Amino acid sequence: MNPPAEAIALDGLTRASKYLVKAVENGENLTARNEMMMAALEGAMAFQKGLGAVHSLSHALGGLHELKLHHGTLNAVLMPTVLRFNHSSCEEKYACLKDAMGLNHNDDLAEAFEKLNVKLGMPASLSEMGVMEEHLDQMAQWALEDHSTATNPRVPSKEDFYNMLKEVF
Repeated sequence: MNPPAEAIALDGLTRASKYLVKAVENGENLTARNEMMMAALEGAMAFQKGLGAVHSLSHALGGLHELKLHHGTLNAVLMPTVLRFNHSSCEEKYACLKDAMGLNHNDDLAEAFEKLNVKLGMPASLSEMGVMEEHLDQMAQWALEDHSTATNPRVPSKEDFYNMLKEVF
């Protein structure tokens, strides 16, 4: 637990929730771009809290060098499935995330990120990004071995990682 890093992360999420779509829709919107720059800085400052399964999976998939997959895009595409996986271990934190994002407490956090991905034009699946089903087992193993896995709020197994990948496949 790291209350200062958590506060910084929540402020960054509040900014990103308000300005990300605006910055993407209009790159000339300097207010939105400035707020996103601050959100990105705050995200980097909050890294010390740990990165968890989203990054474990993104790091693994990034190892498919022939596909040249973008780490941030992978994080966005994987976020909803990891949120669903961690839900039972994070209900209080999810309430804080929903507040920061301006959501209602009964809103589904994973669904909110899925809708955001659609607005941003993110790929809908890993297969759309060129990942093959035969990659999934090795990616699950690499994610399990990744250093970010240790900070995930719910301990994932290789099978859990495989199931998350399969859900997004």
